[in-house]
Amino acid sequence: MRVALFVSEFEDPFTDALCKGAVKAVKEMGYDLYIFPVKFLDSKENPAIDSYTYHNNCLLNFIVDKNIDIAIVNTGNIAADLNVKDKKKFLQKIPVPIILISDTLQGYSCVNFNNRPGMAEGIEHLIKHHNRRKFGYVSGPKNNTDAMERYEIFKHSMEINHIPPEQYEIAEGNFAYNCTEVIEELLDRYPDMDALVCANDMMCYGAYQILEARNIKVGEDIAVLGFDDAPYSADISPGLSTVKADPALLGYEAIKLCEKTLKGEILESLVGTVFVVRESCGCPRSDVEADKKNLLSVKGHLDALNHTLVAISKNILDYEEKNNKIYSMILNSLCNINVHSVYLYTFEKEIEYRRGEEWDRPEYVKLRAYYKEPHKRKINILYQPMPIYYYPVDSQDIKEIDGSGEMIPFGSIFSNAYRNCSGSVISVVTLLYAGESQYGFLVWEIDEDYFSYIGQLTYQVANALKTNRLLSKKNQMAMALEESLQQVREKNSILEEISKVDELTQIYNRRGFLDNMKRNVIAKENIGRPAMAIYADMNNLKLVNDQFGHEEGDYSLRAIGTILHDAIHSIDGKGDVGRVGGDEFCAYLITDAKNCEEQIRRQIDKITEELNCDNDKPYYVSMSVGIKHFICSEDVNVSLELEQADGQMYIYKQKKRKSILKQKKAE
Repeated sequence: MRVALFVSEFEDPFTDALCKGAVKAVKEMGYDLYIFPVKFLDSKENPAIDSYTYHNNCLLNFIVDKNIDIAIVNTGNIAADLNVKDKKKFLQKIPVPIILISDTLQGYSCVNFNNRPGMAEGIEHLIKHHNRRKFGYVSGPKNNTDAMERYEIFKHSMEINHIPPEQYEIAEGNFAYNCTEVIEELLDRYPDMDALVCANDMMCYGAYQILEARNIKVGEDIAVLGFDDAPYSADISPGLSTVKADPALLGYEAIKLCEKTLKGEILESLVGTVFVVRESCGCPRSDVEADKKNLLSVKGHLDALNHTLVAISKNILDYEEKNNKIYSMILNSLCNINVHSVYLYTFEKEIEYRRGEEWDRPEYVKLRAYYKEPHKRKINILYQPMPIYYYPVDSQDIKEIDGSGEMIPFGSIFSNAYRNCSGSVISVVTLLYAGESQYGFLVWEIDEDYFSYIGQLTYQVANALKTNRLLSKKNQMAMALEESLQQVREKNSILEEISKVDELTQIYNRRGFLDNMKRNVIAKENIGRPAMAIYADMNNLKLVNDQFGHEEGDYSLRAIGTILHDAIHSIDGKGDVGRVGGDEFCAYLITDAKNCEEQIRRQIDKITEELNCDNDKPYYVSMSVGIKHFICSEDVNVSLELEQADGQMYIYKQKKRKSILKQKKAE
């Protein structure tokens, strides 16, 4: 059986856990699973969503009767902003039987949480154990099944515990961290509130910031109860009392319903919930917290991810003369993490797609290159001096397709002569786009531990393809405008700037930075002068992305670039800054100033502290920095100097702060 699973985004811990539960079930049942991260439908009003993520909605059109038997759709998440009529309209476009997750619609099988046991117990605990009587409740969106059920449970709990309506206030939230205005308004309306219940943990995280700003102590002045037991709920301070609802069980149970649903049965499965006690309700902290992560494993995955992101950019920017080999070069970089197979498809022509348009499924796509693991690879560790985890890949196993063999009917993208899969197949399909342009898509088979990194890798591949197209267009334009040298210079200048500037931070990218540094290190006026190579790495980017959203992660990366730029230019000399990939930055400074390393570090610390004090962010932005001194000459290998600075950086990275959250100021 071939099952499609439509989810929002792997960066969401709920989705990541849901997928892992589905993976476990399909392995037991022997099914094939194809996961599509389609983001969110009709999410125009959500400021946390990137302007172009609507492209991912097109993945809903990737299934046809020939390639998928049944679809599981997490409508409770991806369609939370749609009313019932619009949900049904969108579901009717899927040409196979459907199972819903976190939602209930007439005529569809579904899997939902049984919200009542855990939530009712949590509210009773606040009332009977902590004598809380004045409640505020922040619900989820009215179109969400779980949100409405939790709302009814709250009202019923108030009734059976003889708390009249005048002793509680209700506000509608959005299940997101950024619901702070709703919470502010609720506190203004009901300042005597001594208990706050939120329909999920993410809204509690936002409430923590508001309560801290008002000097209201969680667990003392007010009790707080959430729902979901999200990954950070045990780690924030004070620990969040919540209702544990395991998304993995939703994914697992949905797979178990597939066979009966295909036979025409309409079924509903309920997954239980339990109350988890922590300090936010007023109870003392427990010394035992289960399910702690293997930090070494997480560190290994992050190191592998960062080096893979840099490698993809390096390949396209350093070797533009090999543009025709870009597809195999990309896969060669990707496969250094634990990828079992990956297929890179492109559309015959770039698709220009704008929000609200109809997306026409192409008849054919081009399979440009693929990798299929010939045998189980063993992890290697490269020490420099911190360990980098990677999986060696033989470049001969990267297959590039040429000629007529690359044309694949769209209905055969999951089953064609190049796949030859045996046993259960667990694949993830991600769309390659940049701006309004769609280039193609990737079909991955990768360990589920890496699911949360797939989004970053996909964006990097799309950027590489975009840059490749820009460089190709530059060469074509140069040939076409050969007779008009002035036009050639103007066009090349524009494209050169595009290819050398990082789009997010507006500082140099890897290619632009290396060109600038090499040019100044060998400049006649600088020969013999002392210089520094600087390598910096933002601390805790993934934590910022996971806890506060990718818009905040982008803000943090821009801030790191600004801090490093301002620190370099605060000292007399010649220097500049670049972002070389992911969360890594480089800089150089040619200066005769004394104690220049001490000055640079002092300036970085000063500017960083000022930024964190002046902004209203609930987290710290910081970086780890390594510095290597050298003398300018024509023989200097700037890449080697930066590599040695990178090695020095890991010594300082061990000293980074453990928590990204800003501590509450002492009264």
